Amino acid sequence: MRFPRIALLTLGLVAAIGCDDDPTSASRPPLGGVRFINALNDTTPIDINFTDQIEWTPMMGRNLAFRAGTAYEPTEAKERRVKVFAFLSSNPSLPNVTQLLLETTINVPANQNTTFLVTGSARNKTVELIPITDDPGQVPAGQILVRSVNASTGAVDVYYTATDATPISGAPSVDNLAPRGTSPYVGRAAGAVAARVTPSDAVTVSASRAGPAAPSGPATGATAAAGIDSPGSAFSVYYFPAGVAGSPQNGVTTPGVVWFVDAQPRPGSAQ
Repeated sequence: MRFPRIALLTLGLVAAIGCDDDPTSASRPPLGGVRFINALNDTTPIDINFTDQIEWTPMMGRNLAFRAGTAYEPTEAKERRVKVFAFLSSNPSLPNVTQLLLETTINVPANQNTTFLVTGSARNKTVELIPITDDPGQVPAGQILVRSVNASTGAVDVYYTATDATPISGAPSVDNLAPRGTSPYVGRAAGAVAARVTPSDAVTVSASRAGPAAPSGPATGATAAAGIDSPGSAFSVYYFPAGVAGSPQNGVTTPGVVWFVDAQPRPGSAQ
């Protein structure tokens, strides 16, 4: 699949750091797009570091806040060593105040984009990285693709509605999505769309958010800007829990929804 445009733009920089060869040359190894999303709700922002090599390795995941994600970055596709750290200071700019939460090996598949969801509990020492394949495929003309990812600990229903205030009714768009579960992509006409989430089989909405519109201005390069009003875009809607009481996320008192771009429009998507 084609990486989003930001990954392509970053490729030249990564290649320049990793070696002196032209990044289009035969010396370039197989690459995969990697994104990290932070679902740890009981600790500080985190750092994520590749520790096995410098070549074809991005610098990413610095001071990554709860519910935030990195861009996709081109990374050598193979088994890679990764460490996840939490800040022990309320001031993450201070040096040498981090705690190792996880050291593990991840598999980076070639020629596809993968999200690694940082989840579990820092307090209970159960932090892990969950791989999620981001492969929306060809978006039907005039549409966008949307799917949901449940980063909480309980099953949920998701309703795709016109706005984040539209009353929910009928069957949910995504039914009984398990913890850490990912729904299939579904097509919708480009335009207004929001995600409203309830506990499974409940009618009380826990969190809602409208999808992002494409930034205004002319398109540049081979792709247009992604947005719910931009045909050819694809999104993952992540549902996150509230913060844990007494933890650094104590102030995050309610669950939340965040839209992440999985693919930007390609030429001809608006046809």
